[in-house]
Amino acid sequence: MPICKAHWLGQLFNHPYLAVEATAEGPVLHIRREQHALGWKELLTPPVLERGRLFRQLVLNCRQGQLVCAWLPNTKAGVLQQQLAQGWFEYHAARVVPLAERCLALLEQGYLRHSRWQQLQQWLVQEPVQWGTLTLPEELSERVRAAFELVATLQQADDHWRKQCLQEHCEQALIEYKTLFDTLEEHPLTQAQRLACVTDEDHNLVLAGAGCGKTSVMAARTAFLLASHQAEPHELLLLAFGNEAAAEMRERLARRPENTGVQVSTFHALGMTIITQATGQAPVLSPLAQNEQEKQRTFARWLAQLAEDENYGIQLLAWLRQHRFQTVPAPDYARLAREWTPLVAALKVYGEPDDILPGQGEQLALVKPLLLRYQQHLRDAGYIDFDDMIEQATELVRSGRFAVPWQHILVDEFQDISRSRAELLLALRNAASVLSLFCVGDDWQAIYRFSGADVSLTTDFSGFFGATAMTALDTTFRFNNVIERVASRFVTRNPQQLPKELSTLNRTEGPCVHVLPVADDESMDMVARLLGQIAAQRSGASVYLLSRFRFSLPDDDLLEGWRKRFAGLTLHAQTLHGAKGKEADCVIMLGLARGRYGFPPEKKQASLLDMLLPAEEDFPYAEERRLFYVGLTRAREQVFLLADRQIPSPFVKELLEGGYSGVSRWQG
Repeated sequence: MPICKAHWLGQLFNHPYLAVEATAEGPVLHIRREQHALGWKELLTPPVLERGRLFRQLVLNCRQGQLVCAWLPNTKAGVLQQQLAQGWFEYHAARVVPLAERCLALLEQGYLRHSRWQQLQQWLVQEPVQWGTLTLPEELSERVRAAFELVATLQQADDHWRKQCLQEHCEQALIEYKTLFDTLEEHPLTQAQRLACVTDEDHNLVLAGAGCGKTSVMAARTAFLLASHQAEPHELLLLAFGNEAAAEMRERLARRPENTGVQVSTFHALGMTIITQATGQAPVLSPLAQNEQEKQRTFARWLAQLAEDENYGIQLLAWLRQHRFQTVPAPDYARLAREWTPLVAALKVYGEPDDILPGQGEQLALVKPLLLRYQQHLRDAGYIDFDDMIEQATELVRSGRFAVPWQHILVDEFQDISRSRAELLLALRNAASVLSLFCVGDDWQAIYRFSGADVSLTTDFSGFFGATAMTALDTTFRFNNVIERVASRFVTRNPQQLPKELSTLNRTEGPCVHVLPVADDESMDMVARLLGQIAAQRSGASVYLLSRFRFSLPDDDLLEGWRKRFAGLTLHAQTLHGAKGKEADCVIMLGLARGRYGFPPEKKQASLLDMLLPAEEDFPYAEERRLFYVGLTRAREQVFLLADRQIPSPFVKELLEGGYSGVSRWQG
């Protein structure tokens, strides 16, 4: 390597450095009768050449401070600086090039998820040099130069830069897979549905309003992941809550042969799979868990046995007299078992509540022995129930005994999820860094708190799971603009509901939600009149009779009679909870009164079951309001609300007195 000697005038001014030499290991400074070698790692920046009047000086920014080598001839100093700069960059290239390659490989995985973004930042924060502030030598190879430029860009990248990357990724995917999204369904997917399919955050929440095509999005997301080669069929898991929903999903996927191998499961079947694979032995599910009626009969028998104990029997009769006004010596154990079966399940899952009222404490003392009998039964027989299955599966995943084979888990009807099932999803997500959750639901239709569903897992989705991309499906294919306007305003009176705006394909003018004041004993006559008018106006229409409680519905004989009388109509009757997911041209809602068994059902105080279940929301009758919304949105064209003339439902009064455009008082 050449040596650049300082001019002899430098010695007259006591300049310590006689020469600077460029070596493969770094610059060497020649001092009187000795040499001082500087390794590349000691230089914080590449050497800088500063111009003087007659000579130049080389500035070396070292860890121990700045060194200045002056009195260097112009020509040789320039060559020296280029050699040193080249050597310095090539030294760091040995570290920067692999770093850039790791970063590039991660970026090429596709959507820049939050976890990937964090990984990038973790790598880059360990890089000691800010490359964006330095000028690269021309002599660097194209590969090395590209590596420095990529790292420099990433070091300066912020959240805005990441958002731009996400937007560009989605835009490109929408263009590339336009034909797929155009042809998957009978009608092309909406823009919001397409965006939901290509968004691929670690956790994805798709808010699918009533009639917005959530099933289409589940199927389209599956098709997109396979078509874009982001996953193989066996790396996809679609989860549903019930066997019927899972069967419907399988049928939907079976229409496309490329979906062969995609796993569709219920949460319970998933729990069974995890336990079996992790332990090598399939758990034995209690017959009581699979037959609710048999479970209630067994609980009734156990209650009768418990009552044979004098102390328990006296306490039970005292509680029944006070709270059920039952004075006969023999309690109705079958009825009691029906009422207390949900209490036993909730107590088993959630444990005893912290604060309960005296009356609740007495009931709790009576229910706990029934729970102990049930738990002893499971232990003695070597059984587990569905709650045990989810809990055990979650622990097996957390302990690492189950190797998660999926890269994408898609969850339908997420608003119905319980905390235990959400914990299982979180455990699966934490056990597999590449796993992405895709959850479709609607907090406006969260109506199953009584079975353990926790709506806060939807409204505070990111608080539970972490970084989340939320997409709202904004077009409903079911009901018209008038029903949408009434229903959306009604449900969003609760400020805790996640905001979204729905547009409709079907538009009409004039009221479509009609209130019919009736006396209690006139309800069925009014239903018959309405059915006659509907049949006369539109032959072949479908009609749903819905109510909060089953006793408000017509009995089977009356319903069958109407079907024969109005043969052109398709007529069904169901409770509002059972009608979720269904639709009809017209909906007739019954039982709209005020009171304990009205809509909403009035309660003097929280029941013991309320204390055991997930916390209720602060907004009055929040879940009942959502249930009423579900009823309104089952109708494609018209809703008829049969309200008690003397004590109408507060919900109906709100519609009539709250200035709701699209609501009328029906004149018949």
